[in-house]
Amino acid sequence: MVCCGFCQPVCAVGDSQIESAIDFHIHSSPDVIPRRLDDFEVAESAARSHMKAVVLKNHYGSTAARAVLVNKIVPQIQVFGGIVLNRAVGGLNPDAVEAMHRIGGKYGKVVWLPTVDAEHHLKVFHKSGIGIKVAENGKISPETAAVLKIVARDNLVLETGHISSEEVMAVVGAANLLNIKNILITHAMADVPGLSLENMKTAAQMGAFLELAFVNDLMGQNAADKGHRNWHHVSINRMVAAIKLIGAEHFVLSTDLGRKPDPLPAEGYKLFVEKLMEEGISQREIDLMMKENPARLLGIYE
Repeated sequence: MVCCGFCQPVCAVGDSQIESAIDFHIHSSPDVIPRRLDDFEVAESAARSHMKAVVLKNHYGSTAARAVLVNKIVPQIQVFGGIVLNRAVGGLNPDAVEAMHRIGGKYGKVVWLPTVDAEHHLKVFHKSGIGIKVAENGKISPETAAVLKIVARDNLVLETGHISSEEVMAVVGAANLLNIKNILITHAMADVPGLSLENMKTAAQMGAFLELAFVNDLMGQNAADKGHRNWHHVSINRMVAAIKLIGAEHFVLSTDLGRKPDPLPAEGYKLFVEKLMEEGISQREIDLMMKENPARLLGIYE
């Protein structure tokens, strides 16, 4: 059993359902929000489930340096980090992006546009404050352009965060012009960004991957986590319909788990796969979405 010596044991899934899978969206501690597992426990659990890689996300800081350290302690799995461009790191701050990648090296890979500080996020969830907007009238801001240029130069992964659907489409268009090859629409069917199926199809045609996150199936009025009760429930059936309409080759599966009332990420991933297959998604489609597509984004496809 993998153990870093100072981590508490974490239960693994116990079968090969998610062997070689990549979870592109896990929240771990240390964090502002209480989390079930720390970085090392996430990596240990994923390694025991024979996963290939995980991506650590934090709304309030960079996870690149954390990923570098975890890779040294738990070398059986690849752990990637990145930076979310919220106010805690200066918003749309190209210097923060550059520092993240220089510190993280090949493991400092992902750049998320604003999430909890995005104007769209604040509006949708009725929160006060002046939000960050990345595009207006179909044109990205100069600050956004500066960030995208670094993403293009260093071949990083661009994630869209919690911006509006209109902003998403503007960003994808601008990213195409800059020849950014690795674009992922963050939980595309969730309230934020709230893409329509038509916009999802268009984004996919423009080369962006679409993330489907298991946590969105756990959200809604009856969510175990109180913080998720003001989000709309995105059912497995709706996700399956989108996959069938647009094609599995355009999707990436993730869990977006980490809050204490929710399942452990590896357990949640297994349950997500089981539910999708129960609704008619084939093993080949699952492999595309949980192995091949995310591996291409991270540059670890074999």
